[in-house]
Amino acid sequence: MRRTAAILIATTGLLAGSVGQAAAVGSWTEEPVPTTAESATLTAAGSAQGESWAFGYDGANPKFQTSAVYRKDEQGWQAVPLDDIGPLTDGAVLAPGDAWTIGTSPGTGSGSSAHWNGQEWTPIELDPLPGKYVRPLALKAFAPDDVWTVGHAYSTRGLAQHWDGAKWTDVPVPVLESGGYSLVDVDGAATNDLWSVGSVPSTSRGVALHWDGAAWTEVPAPDFDPNPEVPEALTNVLALAADDVWVGGHTGESQHQIPYTAHWDGTGWEVFELPESGHVTDLIQVGDEVQLFAIGPNLEPIWYAWTDGEWLGRLAPPMVRVEGAAVQDDGAVLGVGYTGSGDALNPYTATYHE
Repeated sequence: MRRTAAILIATTGLLAGSVGQAAAVGSWTEEPVPTTAESATLTAAGSAQGESWAFGYDGANPKFQTSAVYRKDEQGWQAVPLDDIGPLTDGAVLAPGDAWTIGTSPGTGSGSSAHWNGQEWTPIELDPLPGKYVRPLALKAFAPDDVWTVGHAYSTRGLAQHWDGAKWTDVPVPVLESGGYSLVDVDGAATNDLWSVGSVPSTSRGVALHWDGAAWTEVPAPDFDPNPEVPEALTNVLALAADDVWVGGHTGESQHQIPYTAHWDGTGWEVFELPESGHVTDLIQVGDEVQLFAIGPNLEPIWYAWTDGEWLGRLAPPMVRVEGAAVQDDGAVLGVGYTGSGDALNPYTATYHE
């Protein structure tokens, strides 16, 4: 079935929450992307110099999911051909002729990247590790010759690789006493000031790494619940300056996850709880404001803004569960994700204009 009709839903007002309210003075426009798949979702967004992209995958069965990438032009969202590298987990857009995405093949378990040169997508292999499959999960691009991807080499170690304009090179990451770990997000305020976060499966605790331009080192992760029996994981990072870094994560079992954030001031973390159950999906900066997207336990969309020292609820998109977000040149917030449930997901975008 093909989904191409746009849906416009204007929303203004307030979202009530136990931590306060933030005025919403704009509106969301929700729009599906064209697909012939019975089930599909979007996982990441990118935008630069007037061009916006959405990345994701087609298929409900993880064993058979395939790459899906879309670009928005004057005619709306259009699918762009890409040789399948598996479900796409992230994307980075530097310019209309310079974009990246990453994925992992369900068949081989091996990850890869792809680069857009303005005309076509070209798959580019990552730096192989002897005897290990590499699985990239997140991207950060500073320049055409300065791109990072993080993830894991399955259960054995975290993964960080760097693109120098010619090839990907594996960059050593710390070996943790607690065991193997996975990095799921990366962001940086400068090329010598990057952060990456994830979790350690054996201990069910979060992990945070910092890059100073020479080496990755472990930084004690924020601890929401000191009880080691309560699982925790960090899922998102937004690095704005050396003394201004936000992370998002969740604690608790999968059936009842409690989302939380933490802020790094250059010397330590301060943890902030969110009042709703669910999990954080993205952290972005919009102007001078930090915003957070999450998805609740009943698939309800959640949107917060950090205002005057607290997270205030804002009116989230009515239908779209936002998995990834980006800020367009005009200041509009582009969220991408899905509607539907189970094995019948519809890839959708939501754009907020004030």
